[in-house]
Amino acid sequence: MPHPRFPAFRRISAAALAAALCLAAVPAAQATEAPQGCSGTADPDTCQTVIGWAAAQLGDVPGDEAELGAANGMLSTYVDFTNQPGFPADYAAEAARRNAALLIAWEPNDWENRSVDQPEYRPAAIAAGSHDDYLVSWLKQAQKYAANQPILVRFAPEMNDAIRPWSVGVNGGNTAADYVRMFRHVYQLKERWAPDAALVWNPLVAGSAPDGTPVDFASAYPGADSVDMLALDGFNWADANDPAVNCNWQSYDDVFGAPVAQLKQLAGGKPWGIAEVASASRGESFFTAGGECAEAWGSWVFQWPQSPPFYAEADDWITQAGWMKTMMLQAHADGALFVNLFNMDKETDWRLESTPAGTEVLGRIDATGSFSFGNERSSQLIRDALHPEPAAP
Repeated sequence: MPHPRFPAFRRISAAALAAALCLAAVPAAQATEAPQGCSGTADPDTCQTVIGWAAAQLGDVPGDEAELGAANGMLSTYVDFTNQPGFPADYAAEAARRNAALLIAWEPNDWENRSVDQPEYRPAAIAAGSHDDYLVSWLKQAQKYAANQPILVRFAPEMNDAIRPWSVGVNGGNTAADYVRMFRHVYQLKERWAPDAALVWNPLVAGSAPDGTPVDFASAYPGADSVDMLALDGFNWADANDPAVNCNWQSYDDVFGAPVAQLKQLAGGKPWGIAEVASASRGESFFTAGGECAEAWGSWVFQWPQSPPFYAEADDWITQAGWMKTMMLQAHADGALFVNLFNMDKETDWRLESTPAGTEVLGRIDATGSFSFGNERSSQLIRDALHPEPAAP
């Protein structure tokens, strides 16, 4: 099995240290000015990161909120071109009722067809206008809601991993240049028909071509003038039913460190977030004597790392709850405008509510004052980051 990788740690400011360690919420009445959403130009010591999550169904959200003790600040859903081709008006209406943002993965494929070979959805064909009637119709519907609330559209996400018809290297030889042309074409349509919606360019933290060769996501970047926002997807996969990686527990820096730095460089000051993130549900029992991962890791896992505020004790990173808490703190310190949790039972049970400790995570990070949950402020933070006021002369 692979040798566990040691997390890399970064220096943070004293102010960020104090903010992350603080567990007492600051009453709104004491605030001297409205908080700013984290973005490329915001101060991470004072800005806020919006927290939301994707549930299996819209009807699951109230139950999740009750279990997690927090309101969902960003609803999230998925649609494709064939089986669910319409704009998700039900999610948009619920987001509007809540004053929450809506994050939509808009996928150019047929979900029911498990093959990546879907010629009608090649990026080159979409760039050439083969789906323009459909794209325009969908965007017109999006604009009806985007004029009044943040609608964030992750078009053709995770293009750098070879498991989707739009991915680089599949479906007849898609190239990064094909993807760039497609994205720019859709962005131009979006600017005309849904100017108030935000098109999000969203790679996976690390992906590969069919032959296993890594795909640098920067090769598929359409340029800052053709995106409104950027995002990353990344997971701590240690328990995803693959014995080869069961003990390859990864820190936030293992998963997001270098990709976030690269994404921020590409962004050039534009807002960015984490669109999908979760951790497998490994815990202490897998690292203690006799546990499945004890031999691979050794007892040092309980004494190291000792790097507050992110890793003050072993529980802060070898449990699902601890990993998710420290992930959100570190994403905030990195300047993420939003973090959208993949809160589903799919490849494994990614849900925070799958453990008693997980149900306390959102309440604990809310108490730091660095995060915004489901209320009007969350929408405003995202809206302001997308349309910042010009700097004073």
